[in-house]
Amino acid sequence: MATEIQIYKISGKYLKRFQKFQFTKFVRATSEENALEKVLSVITSVKLLRRKITITETKIVSIDECDDLYIRSLSQIE
Repeated sequence: MATEIQIYKISGKYLKRFQKFQFTKFVRATSEENALEKVLSVITSVKLLRRKITITETKIVSIDECDDLYIRSLSQIE
């Protein structure tokens, strides 16, 4: 059973040293759960706890809506 890889746009915010930061990440994944796990693992790699991260939006976007050039080039190769 083949699953299609889609581009997900995940937006959220986190608290670090009493400052609030917003982020938007584009990831390629087969499901929404895999995309969330990938984004959380990237953000928590800089010694940030998962409980301080709040995901505000998760949606599937097209190649044209993606701002990340690396993700865009990977998607156009297929």
